[in-house]
Amino acid sequence: MAMLFMSCKETTQLEGVWEIAYRNDGDGATLDGSKTELINAVRKGYPIRIGWGGSRVEHFADASFLTIFEGEVFAQIHTIVGQQPLISGDSVKIRFRMQNHWTKLAGTNGYSTGFMTDYFKDSLTGGGVDRYNTTTWYVLYPNRKSFEKAVPLWNKNSYKWKDWDEN
Repeated sequence: MAMLFMSCKETTQLEGVWEIAYRNDGDGATLDGSKTELINAVRKGYPIRIGWGGSRVEHFADASFLTIFEGEVFAQIHTIVGQQPLISGDSVKIRFRMQNHWTKLAGTNGYSTGFMTDYFKDSLTGGGVDRYNTTTWYVLYPNRKSFEKAVPLWNKNSYKWKDWDEN
């Protein structure tokens, strides 16, 4: 009877908490955390997520492919349907770029690049530009609880940031 009960038990997601393991600036300098801790988490197979922001926006994505090379970690995200903010007065909308897929690669050394493909034409349509950006690296640590406060990734010098800041 106990075996039947256990087999009918609802499955739950991996227990744990997402925590910032590392944050680098555009030059690859450490802003927060430990690159060694991030590398250890990658080697242990823990899920990794990256976050980056611009002057008005924050993005977060699961790393789908990770590389450790010469002491740096590089993450690729899954390809997504491209999107573009549409700002009209005090209103913001996100619209899809219907024929474009986009992907990103980010490194702990500050390196970042991405490209778009037109899946109707099966061809590259843009991107491939080398950039250097701040990236925040999150790790899903199993069996941990966090009381860490989440910090915005967008720049507080942005237009109307006070209207968006809840902290």
